[in-house]
Amino acid sequence: MNRMNRTIMFIIAISTLLSGCGKKDEINENSRIFNMQINRISSENQDAVFYIQGRNRIIAQDKESGDRYDAVKNPFGSFFDIGTVFYVYDNNLYYIRNEETYTQAGALRDSSSIVEIDWNTYDERTIYELDTRMKKDAFLGAVKSDTGSSSSIRSFFMDDKYIYLIEGSTSGDKLNKVDRQTGKAETILESSKNIDRLAFDGKHIYYINPRFQVVRLDVETKESFIIPHVITRYMMLKDNQLLFVNPRDTGRIYAMDLNDFSLRKITEDAASYAFHYDDSYIYYANEDDNKYLYRVDFDGKNNQKVAEIVSYNIAVFQNHGELHVSSDKGTYVVDKDTFEANLLE
Repeated sequence: MNRMNRTIMFIIAISTLLSGCGKKDEINENSRIFNMQINRISSENQDAVFYIQGRNRIIAQDKESGDRYDAVKNPFGSFFDIGTVFYVYDNNLYYIRNEETYTQAGALRDSSSIVEIDWNTYDERTIYELDTRMKKDAFLGAVKSDTGSSSSIRSFFMDDKYIYLIEGSTSGDKLNKVDRQTGKAETILESSKNIDRLAFDGKHIYYINPRFQVVRLDVETKESFIIPHVITRYMMLKDNQLLFVNPRDTGRIYAMDLNDFSLRKITEDAASYAFHYDDSYIYYANEDDNKYLYRVDFDGKNNQKVAEIVSYNIAVFQNHGELHVSSDKGTYVVDKDTFEANLLE
């Protein structure tokens, strides 16, 4: 092979490698979108899907075998409470562990911790502790809150640098950004009401304010911006799109491109405040048909009924052939291909 041919082959190899890296980065970024109303109780990693079953149980279901088991090994279940929220990040599972002391007056919470389970080794380690009794002792290996607090962690998510904590108290909710190395905390959002409609794309937090406007908040600068032409009670992110139920059009689902703020209608039917998506379809509760489960593609085509299940909440797994639907009769597992629906055991 002459020098010219070797040079051409080298350039092709480098180009292929770079394009592959870019694709991988893009996939990773898209997979890190967090929609609070869904992903704090239902999520997945490469190997399993996770969901809450009752209280104090996070269930893992193996994607290949379908086997279900407790994701958190809790041999001392009477000594701490797992709660009902979790988060999956970089293939690892994170959950909240509430340490409590039981007295004649009832359970008193001593601290709330975020525990990481390395899903490759199943080793656990505490990465953050919120001390509600303002103890002064150090916690080996964990970042600890730099201020005492009487609040509790209602939800959380993270990126490579920060843990984002939604803490609730008698005066309302606040969103704190905690440095994962130093433990230094900074409040970036406060609300007199519960913060429960929130999404995160790795750079911006999107939330619904008391006037039902969607606000975009830069997590570094704390600069906020009201998304134009959107009024809603229910929204979520997908890639660079904001999906929302539009009350100005009697509850149809719309999509907004967050680059140019262009709007397009997706459904001709009204949707209740329950929808979720995978890469192919949006699954929604059809308000015009008894809140039954429907699906439609992102172009608004191929709209069809999936199951005659009254749908209160819909959790779609992205890389798995099932979705979960909360109904008046319990939680159903629905096969995406056959539409077969069975009550979750």
